[in-house]
Amino acid sequence: MSQILRREAIYALTGLVTVLMLLEYFFWPTAQPWAETIRTWAIIVFNISLGLGAIRLLMQQSMNVQKRRENWQYSAMLLSLFVVMLLTGFAGYFATGLQTSNGIYNWLFINIYTPLGATLYPITGFYIFSAAYRAFRARNVDAALMLIAGCFVMLKNAPVGEAIWIGFATIGNWFQFTGQIPGMRTFSIVGALGLIAYGFRALMGKERGFYAGGE
Repeated sequence: MSQILRREAIYALTGLVTVLMLLEYFFWPTAQPWAETIRTWAIIVFNISLGLGAIRLLMQQSMNVQKRRENWQYSAMLLSLFVVMLLTGFAGYFATGLQTSNGIYNWLFINIYTPLGATLYPITGFYIFSAAYRAFRARNVDAALMLIAGCFVMLKNAPVGEAIWIGFATIGNWFQFTGQIPGMRTFSIVGALGLIAYGFRALMGKERGFYAGGE
């Protein structure tokens, strides 16, 4: 089978699955067993792709260590931790007779992974603060309005704002609910329309990037 025929088969299969899912959801409830089978296969393919992604990640990091590329020490650390978590996971399950509870893995997850994940939040906070500092520069009218609104919202959330003036809470609530919610709903509606347009383009085979076909 030529490359063109293979691509057209992918387009046809994607279109068939999309039409079936739409009909089952809106117009054809009796097709639920077929749609449920497709959803089950989608979950299977998704989990297989996770395994392939892990294999690809290990291959790439192994090449970094072998060729001593820049920052290869981080690749070696990732491989070491991957092996440790994999071995402790299997060892814990075999030691407990393949039970659902794995003490070794849970200990590593709770005492190492969870604190590291919690540490990322304050680190991310510094980046958010620096990004807000760069964004809240009153270079024009729009930036000045955003700066004013951001200041009122921050003073509303901070305890010091209410201590300075009780009106900061009222003004901050107005910006947060009366000003923010309509804007977020507008973004949601526009994003939904764009997603529908993207879906129709993919369904008609015009969105070649979706099929890894380039332009």
